[in-house]
Amino acid sequence: MTRVLQIAESGGWAGGETYLLLLAESMDTSRFQLIVVSPESGLLVDNLRARGVETLVWNMGRLGSVGPIFNLRTLLRERRITILQTHGARSNFYGRLAGRLAGTPVIISTVHNLLYDYPVGRLRKAVYLALDRVTAPLAHCILCVAESHRLELISRYHLPPEKVVTIPNSVDLGRFGPVESGGQVRKELGIPDDAPVIGVVGRITHQKGHCFLLHALPMLARRYPALRCLVVGDGELREELTGLAARLGVLDRCLFLGVRRDIPAVLSALDVLVVLSLSEGMPYVVLEGMASGKPVVATAVNGIPEVVEDRVTGRLVPRQDSGALAEVIGELLTDPESSAAMGRAARRKVEKSFSSRQWIARLEALYDDLC
Repeated sequence: MTRVLQIAESGGWAGGETYLLLLAESMDTSRFQLIVVSPESGLLVDNLRARGVETLVWNMGRLGSVGPIFNLRTLLRERRITILQTHGARSNFYGRLAGRLAGTPVIISTVHNLLYDYPVGRLRKAVYLALDRVTAPLAHCILCVAESHRLELISRYHLPPEKVVTIPNSVDLGRFGPVESGGQVRKELGIPDDAPVIGVVGRITHQKGHCFLLHALPMLARRYPALRCLVVGDGELREELTGLAARLGVLDRCLFLGVRRDIPAVLSALDVLVVLSLSEGMPYVVLEGMASGKPVVATAVNGIPEVVEDRVTGRLVPRQDSGALAEVIGELLTDPESSAAMGRAARRKVEKSFSSRQWIARLEALYDDLC
């Protein structure tokens, strides 16, 4: 049996963590034994352990610390790990060095978002980039979740093209689909069946661009007096965001729901899903919304245009443009037949190209090729 060690970027809940949970649910356990290392406790650790996955919690320390590298080297040797796959800048850096020191046969660095787009200070970003550039050749494979990332890494790092591969993210079609549970969510929240509902799902951080949706709401509210906006998720800017909604006079239209465990039901309650990221890889929420048969309005950044085809499976808008956003959402709400057609086309696209079954087959094939 091939032993696969994954190093998570965090113990919370974001794209890289969703990736690991989907891996735990999809991997062929007759061929692969999965072990996960997380730098902290959190939802990821709880969910993985609930599924019987051995999950270790290690404090990775500051980027550049030497101790975690040697600790990880020892773990790799003791567990006789064949494949080491890492996620995020810090994990990729540690994994490349420790993997080489341990003689691990296969080292895969996974890129969920480009370092150039990380929302960190200039000095810290420069350190990240320098360490990433120097250690990237130590990986046997750089795995990107979007083709746009692959092309940019090859161009910036001058890596051999065959060493950088793309396996796009995926969605569990059995969990996300056009379902009727949206009415239950609307009833719970006191939203009339005929009220237009838009929503955003994700961490409340600067990168996710929530503020641009709030700035679009006054324009939309004038056209749709019953409009409601669901804000699902939590994060460091939640208090700031609620304050902005109050200042814009739209707080009564916004429902800040925090973290929800019934995301498929929440998505089914929406007429339009909005994703306004300033930078992304290939966001799971886009795939989940499309799988749910919903038209997605998203910013045309990084990997998003690889899955959202404008006016076919959804709508693309420029970054940081609340005016364009309000216009596009208004068009979808005004023409429900066209919106429904986009939703159906979106579902067909993820069925064809972005199912979790296809994804795990590609990933396991990559493992086999590298071993």
